[in-house]
Amino acid sequence: MKNLRSIRLFIGLFLIGGLMFGQNEKLKKEIDSLNNQSYEKKIETSGSNIQKYLNNLSAAKKINYPMGIAESYANLSMIYYYKGEYDTGVDYFLKAVDKYKELGEYGKAGGLYGLYGYRFRRQNIPKAIEYMKIGIRMAEKAGAEDELRSLYDNYGVVLEDKGDYDSAFYYYYKSLDMKRKTNDEVGIPYSLNKIAALKSILGDYKGAKVIFDEAYQRRLKLNDKVGIAENLSFYGTFYEMQKDYDNALKYFSEALEVSKEAGYNWLTSNIYNSLAENSKEKNDYKNAFVYLKEHMAYKDSIYNMESTVNRNQLEVQFETNEKEKKILEQRADLAEQRLEIEHKNRFLYGLGFLALLIALTGFMIYRTQKFKNEQLKRENLLKDSLIKVEAENKVQQERLRISRDLHDNIGSQLTFIISSLDNLKFKLQKDNPDAVVRLEEINQFTRNTINELRDTIWAMSKENISFSDLRIRINNFIENAKSAASDIDFKTEISSAIEESHKFSAFEGINLYRLIQEAVNNAVKHSDASEISVKFDKSGDKFRITVSDNGKGIPAEKIGTGNGLDNMKNRILDLGGSLDIDSAPGEGTRLNFSF
Repeated sequence: MKNLRSIRLFIGLFLIGGLMFGQNEKLKKEIDSLNNQSYEKKIETSGSNIQKYLNNLSAAKKINYPMGIAESYANLSMIYYYKGEYDTGVDYFLKAVDKYKELGEYGKAGGLYGLYGYRFRRQNIPKAIEYMKIGIRMAEKAGAEDELRSLYDNYGVVLEDKGDYDSAFYYYYKSLDMKRKTNDEVGIPYSLNKIAALKSILGDYKGAKVIFDEAYQRRLKLNDKVGIAENLSFYGTFYEMQKDYDNALKYFSEALEVSKEAGYNWLTSNIYNSLAENSKEKNDYKNAFVYLKEHMAYKDSIYNMESTVNRNQLEVQFETNEKEKKILEQRADLAEQRLEIEHKNRFLYGLGFLALLIALTGFMIYRTQKFKNEQLKRENLLKDSLIKVEAENKVQQERLRISRDLHDNIGSQLTFIISSLDNLKFKLQKDNPDAVVRLEEINQFTRNTINELRDTIWAMSKENISFSDLRIRINNFIENAKSAASDIDFKTEISSAIEESHKFSAFEGINLYRLIQEAVNNAVKHSDASEISVKFDKSGDKFRITVSDNGKGIPAEKIGTGNGLDNMKNRILDLGGSLDIDSAPGEGTRLNFSF
């Protein structure tokens, strides 16, 4: 009987194990299917597409599928780049590179290095070349042809920006030859467009047109919306260079429609700018102004104050001319009336006419003076508004400049340090393991510094921070906390009473983020908890944030001191709020922030 039970138990465990293995294999296929989607589908920047890849990452982590995790990191890095959220993109880039190296996938890691360097081409060409050379060397050493096709293409673009056209052609054609050999239908149009664009710059329009046409037909065949929009835009630029503004406007208009449908905001912004420039060349200033406003709106940049002043001056001039016209018409009518009165009875109505003339003259003087006063008042108000807006724009410009400098200079240097440390660890891992440990500590410290720098840049680059921005930032922090403390269950709860569009000042936003960050870190370090939750609630105009855990609690005599509590109290007081601590030994801790 005992043996029979053992046999049944063994069979049961065997069947359960087989079922779980089958489920995991099925889930791996689903993860790979999404990660291997076409390029044009990957770079869609809609919220639903981002969420799909975030869910894919969570699924890969859940079944401990390393390659699925690495690919999801890489795809998220690319999506956030096209969405314009560069810091988040860099964060996922670093995670992807680490994971690929851990798996020995140096070809894929090289591809990512090349992509990261390519993104520097507009700000720092030497830095772009440096990173791209690292990526090319890694990919060539690993024999990774898939990565090398894109690396050669992008490296050609950087060399073209540098003005080294012969070398640019060399790498463009090198990439194109590889793509034709492997029948890379998606990649071939990218190389063709780059070659055609460079030929246009050098004045070979006939040769450029033939190549542009081949690229466009290939993208139509693929129904690649992003690619079709790009090629239509290339046609617009092609005709603009030849001063054929009618055809340029035609193709830019077609490109705009497709680009907006595909959600390609960066291209949409550039197309609006091109439409404005070409309309101006045709003296169509009305449409040029409309397109320029749309371009500025997409760039989320400084509002064109000079255009606004000119427009207001034209409106005032138009209104003044209309009023002067009406005055002349009224004077003509009065002259006719006077002649009629003189004909009827010069003497009888002479005095009446004189009185009417005096009254009318007084009225006209009064109305003219009143109009001048109102006009002067409007001009003063406009000047005050312009001064105020100009001052605000200068402050915002300075904040953006500082944040860009921090990101482009310090951020890139720290990232380069991390990659250098990674390479050094790889070289020393056999010969000097003690040094590797020390290098890992420095590596982690540098990463923490980058995170702190990003938080500062994030707050500095914004005049206001929406609750939606704050929530996304906190969710990213919670995700990192999950990775660092996998034995703790983190939960986040947001009340429906809080509007996603609610605006905090930059000062409030960064302090709220720091409060939650410090509270969660304290709980992770000191509470010995298995569960930590963050809850957001709102009653009337009062916000309430609760960070609680089920850990060992804080003794009554220590409540209010130590463990970073003083820092949190000072931060919430700066916001005009209060901190309430509810804790007892063995019963966990609850921190209630109200403001």
